[in-house]
Amino acid sequence: MKSDPPADLEDRIVDSLIPLVEGDFLGNTEQELPIGRRAARTAAVQALYESDLTGHPAKPAAQRLAKTAGLSCKLCLLAASLAEHAEGGRETLDRRIQIAAPLFPTNQIAIVDRNVLRVALTELEIYGETPVEVVFNEAIEIARLLGSHESPAFVNGVLASMLESS
Repeated sequence: MKSDPPADLEDRIVDSLIPLVEGDFLGNTEQELPIGRRAARTAAVQALYESDLTGHPAKPAAQRLAKTAGLSCKLCLLAASLAEHAEGGRETLDRRIQIAAPLFPTNQIAIVDRNVLRVALTELEIYGETPVEVVFNEAIEIARLLGSHESPAFVNGVLASMLESS
């Protein structure tokens, strides 16, 4: 089996990030694009994804993505806040995810799935008025929108495990 030379691989990774950096929506475009608070949560997940891949801070990325999506000022603030708190609490959030999914080392969970879980847990921590069921459903829908075919079931299983253990 022939492997790609490192430079070629790096070029392909950079090329795949261009739409994200330019603020284009990434994910299952056969579905309708999110609106309202779901759009803010989606922007936060995308910003954390960008941060994981590039090392860029998540908050400005979330602000840019939310603004590009045409979200209101209030929703832009929500996206930025979720991204900032999730980025700042990565280690704690990842430990919680690891406890709920012990068979899946956090660094081996798909980047989208990991960040969907981080945003959901962050929202529960900092926005306690949002019902748990709503946060979980939103996370599953965002996983369906941005993740793989298996993402919604995986996110649902991890969140259910967390709910059962609390």
